[in-house]
Amino acid sequence: MVTTLRDVLRPVRCPASDATPPTRANRAARRRPRARGAVASVLGAAGLFASLAGVGDASAGAAVQPHQHIAPSVTWPSPDWEISAQGAITQSSPTVATVDGKTIVAIGDESGYVYVLDAATGKELPGWPEHVAAAPGQSAPIESSPTIAWLDGPTKPPSIVVGTGSTWVRDDVGEVEAFRLDGAKRFVFRVQAAPGTNVGVLSSPAVGSLTGHGPVDIVFGSWDHNIWALTPSGRVLPGFPYNNADTIWSSPALYRLPGETGDAIFLGSDASGVTYRVAGAVQHCVGGFVGEYRYIANQIVPIWRDCEPQSVWSSPAVGILDNPHRPVVVIGTSFYEQPFPAETNHLLAFDALTGKPLPGWPVATAGPVLGSPAIGDVAPGVRAVVDTSWVCDGSSRTDCFAHGSRVYAWTGQGAQLWSDALPGPTDWASPVLVPLENHASNDVLVGTPNALYPLDGATGAFLYGTNGVNQFAAINPGCRVFNSAAVADIPGTGPNTGWRVIEACGGPPVFQAHGSIVSYRLPVTPSITPAWPMFRNDAQHNGGVIPPALALEPPAVLTSTSSSSS
Repeated sequence: MVTTLRDVLRPVRCPASDATPPTRANRAARRRPRARGAVASVLGAAGLFASLAGVGDASAGAAVQPHQHIAPSVTWPSPDWEISAQGAITQSSPTVATVDGKTIVAIGDESGYVYVLDAATGKELPGWPEHVAAAPGQSAPIESSPTIAWLDGPTKPPSIVVGTGSTWVRDDVGEVEAFRLDGAKRFVFRVQAAPGTNVGVLSSPAVGSLTGHGPVDIVFGSWDHNIWALTPSGRVLPGFPYNNADTIWSSPALYRLPGETGDAIFLGSDASGVTYRVAGAVQHCVGGFVGEYRYIANQIVPIWRDCEPQSVWSSPAVGILDNPHRPVVVIGTSFYEQPFPAETNHLLAFDALTGKPLPGWPVATAGPVLGSPAIGDVAPGVRAVVDTSWVCDGSSRTDCFAHGSRVYAWTGQGAQLWSDALPGPTDWASPVLVPLENHASNDVLVGTPNALYPLDGATGAFLYGTNGVNQFAAINPGCRVFNSAAVADIPGTGPNTGWRVIEACGGPPVFQAHGSIVSYRLPVTPSITPAWPMFRNDAQHNGGVIPPALALEPPAVLTSTSSSSS
């Protein structure tokens, strides 16, 4: 049981002592804590660093060759603006929202700085950047994606909420911190490490209403094994935390199920021997959980849980695929358990109401699924799930590092629409869905440690002169993208208004000291609202999407009452 990516990408597990299955002694021997250290010295992963240090051939080990269709004559525009961050930017994704007619961008870096920018110009808003709370000499890096949340209601300015913790560098402080829009601290909430674990909150906070009335709630998971919910003042909601018995990397989805008053919490997590009941029988789970949790009578209650023999670090997407009355939960498995069980290479889908797997699911991928899925229409009348995976040729994570990644689209029945190799090393990014051509459906924007790539949503064909063969045929080649891009329609009539893509790159910190935040004009004005325009879909990071016919406003224009889980 180990700690973070610098410690084999994993915080230490501490299973419940009364939930130890007979085979756990062997598993524990594989999970002993290792000392803190740089990624290279801990992993001994020359293959990982060789792949990250330079762009590689993503088609290696891939069974399906990439599409060779190249985009029409129009090319991807040059950047509107580009700024340099004080630290590297890896897993933290840019979050966008429109506030009083101005679109803003929030993002965090590995040095512990939070940035809030004017999306039209790239200029920092007054009071920014801000450093998260940490004593002198302490490290508090950010890989959580900042949440823009209207904690005081729709008529007051929003707040920026973010967690601290890192898979790449040492972190001494684990917290969730909220800032007011002017940069003033609203609250600092510290989490402690569970015995033998690292401290950290990689989970991106989600904001919704667990009761359906009163103030909104801030929900996140932590490496301390707990699911937390805070009030807008940073106080712990009665009944929390909920000890989920193992570390949580996943970001929660908050979704209002049919007939319910408050939002349900959907979350992935690790599991190292926790006892739980299925159909009245006591069982143990070693690997990972996917589950639904509800806030009932001031208590957090697990409604259903699915136990996988592999860890679950992906974040769930919740929404409608085929049946407009049956929301689904889609999530991927990770790579901690070794040798890899067959379930490592899976993307999972469940009926959100019952927790039962959907017919045709899970679907097989070429390796672990580190990215988080997106849901949306990729062709007229074709609703799909889009996600990425690593490509592996063996049964351990070191067998994956030199073989690149793939991106896929699946129907609600689990049929694969298309799959393509992604240039560059193993991919950590999550896709977004946005129209990139002159049609009324969504295409795909996805990053790799090589660059950003646009693909046709219906076929997977690379667009705008990019392709899966030439490593330099990309948007901003060499810009290492470990997160999701964000898309927003900037209001106004000036030269930098209209639809823009915000890209953040420049990590991990072992290779690049400073990240960049870049803005591009979309080559084509979308004729529909993008289905999944940023990480977790909206600025409040609910991780859910409702059918397009029910959408009341674009996801980038948010108030505290405009939740995708409504």
